[in-house]
Amino acid sequence: MTETHEEYDPRMLTLLQMIWGEGFLSPGGPQAVREIAGGIDLHGKRVLDVGCGLGGLDQVLLTLGAGHVTGIDVAPLIVEGAKERIRRSGLNNKIDIQLVAPGPLPFPDASFDIVFGKDAWLHIPDKAAHFAELFRVLKPGGRLAAGDWMKSPGPYSKDMDYFFEMEGLTYHLVTLAEYGRHIHEAGFVDVSLKDITDKYRRDAHEELARMQGELKGMMLAELGEAGNAHFIEDWRSLTVVLDKGELRPAQIWARKPAA
Repeated sequence: MTETHEEYDPRMLTLLQMIWGEGFLSPGGPQAVREIAGGIDLHGKRVLDVGCGLGGLDQVLLTLGAGHVTGIDVAPLIVEGAKERIRRSGLNNKIDIQLVAPGPLPFPDASFDIVFGKDAWLHIPDKAAHFAELFRVLKPGGRLAAGDWMKSPGPYSKDMDYFFEMEGLTYHLVTLAEYGRHIHEAGFVDVSLKDITDKYRRDAHEELARMQGELKGMMLAELGEAGNAHFIEDWRSLTVVLDKGELRPAQIWARKPAA
């Protein structure tokens, strides 16, 4: 996992849930979780959600049949929000939210049937160590299913640097090819990588239009004039790097070989 600190402040958590739905901090909300996990038999399985955010992802995984979900994150504010969400939902016996430290995962070998992730691993600097840990905690034959953000080849442009500045978050992006190489080198097989940049490019423009239209009053009330202006510009900068193909969302699937 990545360094433990609060990069996602309350304003950003509020804004992201306005865009993607209560309990969701990444594009597509519950439907995106269904798309990533839809081809996997979750019935009765133990799932590890690495970078669980506010827990909305984990609730969707339960509706898809998961027997138990362990959600982990490194940000105390987010973890407390997720725990409160799960407490309110009455799902404490099915979903366990844990605050973890950077480094090796705090689980024995072969603990989980499935590892899931949704647009969180982009914050992790050491991709090789990350996928080695995911491989370790998966049972033989276990599955990996995730969405994440990639970059285009070459150095960042000024537009990407400006996007990072507006986001105020630490990104450690690699190309989709590099991402796939790390997964293969960790020992996974049946690796499948799907670039979804074109789809999210369209969605991001629609999100920006909603922020400038139907969501404007709510954003002003919740974020104030300065906060509203900042996030509108943040989203505009997002559409620029998506349009240029420099920021490249993707979906990833793989399997740990059976013993």
